[in-house]
Amino acid sequence: MTKLNFKFIFQNAFDSFKAFETIPIEISGILIEGHSKTIWQTLNHLIKWREFQILKIADIEKKSDFIESESWITELEPNNPNDWKKKISIFKSQSEQIENQIKNLDLSDLRLEEKLKLIQDSSTHLSFHLGEIILIARQKNKYPQPNEMNEFLAE
Repeated sequence: MTKLNFKFIFQNAFDSFKAFETIPIEISGILIEGHSKTIWQTLNHLIKWREFQILKIADIEKKSDFIESESWITELEPNNPNDWKKKISIFKSQSEQIENQIKNLDLSDLRLEEKLKLIQDSSTHLSFHLGEIILIARQKNKYPQPNEMNEFLAE
């Protein structure tokens, strides 16, 4: 069995830059001018997308499609702090699941290229939406500015 250190290759590819640990629930449902979704809606979308990706990587041969329009909830904000915490916990658990899938990739896997493409798509998709979330939080002065990031991430 041939091994490559895929964990090293994808290291930090799913880093959320402490976004969900620091964004207060109070801004999770704010719809900012120029944005079509709230942080809460985007978090729920990411969870549904990642759930699809995790299942797809685990069973690459299974035919399934992700229906984008069905992955967005209409509720602008969480009902209570427990809903917010629960979704953040699910998101973190998914990150661990993806990291475990990456750690167990194997060069002898005949479907490896497809799995790597899914992992790349998942990472890119996460980056796109994290950028939106962080921008909203910065507009509300609830996330560090670029010049403050090194110190913030080192905490």
